[in-house]
Amino acid sequence: MKKLVLIVAALFSFAVFSCKKQEAHKNTPDPFAIEVSEEKKASLSSSSWHPSEKKICLVFGYGYNDKAYVQKIIDVLLPKYGLDDGTEAGGLLFPLIFPDDFPMGRISRLPSLVGERELAGLIVIGAPENTNYAIAKLEDEYSSQETMIPYPVYAFFPQDDVQGIEATANFVVDRAMEGSGSADDESNKEEVVQTQVKDLDKILDSAIEYMLLTQAPLPGNEDLMAHVSRIVGKNYKVSRYVDAESGLQSINHFVIEEK
Repeated sequence: MKKLVLIVAALFSFAVFSCKKQEAHKNTPDPFAIEVSEEKKASLSSSSWHPSEKKICLVFGYGYNDKAYVQKIIDVLLPKYGLDDGTEAGGLLFPLIFPDDFPMGRISRLPSLVGERELAGLIVIGAPENTNYAIAKLEDEYSSQETMIPYPVYAFFPQDDVQGIEATANFVVDRAMEGSGSADDESNKEEVVQTQVKDLDKILDSAIEYMLLTQAPLPGNEDLMAHVSRIVGKNYKVSRYVDAESGLQSINHFVIEEK
């Protein structure tokens, strides 16, 4: 009897969790229907920035965490978005390098590093193992308020558990070379081989703009791949990720290949 009660309770909790996620996405603006004013476009493409109360946290993980490499990326983005320096006059970007910026090199410290900052978005590149748990901790802060994370979470080229990062991010993007695992190639379902993208600065610039335009998480529906295609740009072909063992397509996990 106790076992039956526990099973029912677990199913009820899952149903409540699903309803909350649906509610979180219920009022998400449709980026395809957004009319962006010329003034808004000009502000996003401007080479000058203004102080921002909300921040976009960029976490640079495995494969993308060389300090010189990160500095080059930030140097490209900084004139447009500004850097969060901890003051009221700080800019939008709040970059973190894993493991150097994390106490004891633990990704689980992400919530404490974010602190009291109000985020406009979270972008994780090369997510290390257990990043999904760190994001889930951030989510717990909102779960206690009967809502889910109100800002978008994008994951690019993660090293984390596939199912875990899929569950905590709006979408996941992998770079496919050989054995892409894409839905368009049923005959080739080998392990995805990742290489560092050469134009990450452009992809991140586009992702940040998308977050500022939508100002909400992207819903996991049939339009999601089109959103991802817009973010990564015209130089990449986007396909759905296919699990090598089950052959199932992911709802929010994609692979990109250079055209």
